[in-house]
Amino acid sequence: MKHNGTGRQSRIIRYKSSVRPVLWCHADKLINKKTGNHIGAIEYADSFKIEHIALNGYEFCGSWAKAQQTVEGLNAYERKSYEFNMKLYEEMCRYENEKGIQFDFAVLAGYMRFFKGPFQRRFNNRAINVHPARLDIFDEAGFRKYRGEGQDVIPLTLNDGQERTRSSIILVDAETDGGAVLVSGPWTRYKGKRPVEKGSDDAEKHQDKQKEESDWPALRFALRAIANGEIGLHKSKFRFDGNPVVVYKGLEMPYEGVDMEEMSSSLWL
Repeated sequence: MKHNGTGRQSRIIRYKSSVRPVLWCHADKLINKKTGNHIGAIEYADSFKIEHIALNGYEFCGSWAKAQQTVEGLNAYERKSYEFNMKLYEEMCRYENEKGIQFDFAVLAGYMRFFKGPFQRRFNNRAINVHPARLDIFDEAGFRKYRGEGQDVIPLTLNDGQERTRSSIILVDAETDGGAVLVSGPWTRYKGKRPVEKGSDDAEKHQDKQKEESDWPALRFALRAIANGEIGLHKSKFRFDGNPVVVYKGLEMPYEGVDMEEMSSSLWL
């Protein structure tokens, strides 16, 4: 990606099409632990002849759920995540040197690891993440209520009484799920039982449904808008949390960025 001005009010991230994409995957042995099936992203990449490198983040870092049980576990997990980021970064640099290219944009989709250290510095304001919850609701302290928690944020949201959920495409910064919201995906209505238990069939079904109805439409829309130079960050206007105002096609967006529910579905593709 490279920064290009499109008028005096916004800076736009534009795709550099000469760079060949690489799919980085760190799934547990490339197997979905619940279904036993191979991770589809690998086959999908192969079908387009996109090269990929697989590193096992779960083996390297261990379980986040278990790590949260003790302070020592949290500290160890963060240290291992940093080491995993270093390993992945080294692999990326090796690939760049071999191919004589340089990557300048990162997409995190199901990364589920802390994005810190060299990656965060290298791709500052040039990385986006798919977060499985809305980020325009705040707690009493002014923090985003549904930040963090990974996929567990979905039952948390539903158990707060929400009837529907959506995914958010955000800029990655040093704070977990703290960057500017570029796009808010279509809503996915929940039709299961309540309360919603973490890891339950109802939670898993809704999560899969949200990926199809909100994750992927929002991510495709965001990437296309970035590639076409249509979305950017205001140079002088900021939100109460310090994030810049998002600009889409010359128009200032609300806090939740481009709301896909407000546009025709024909524009999502």
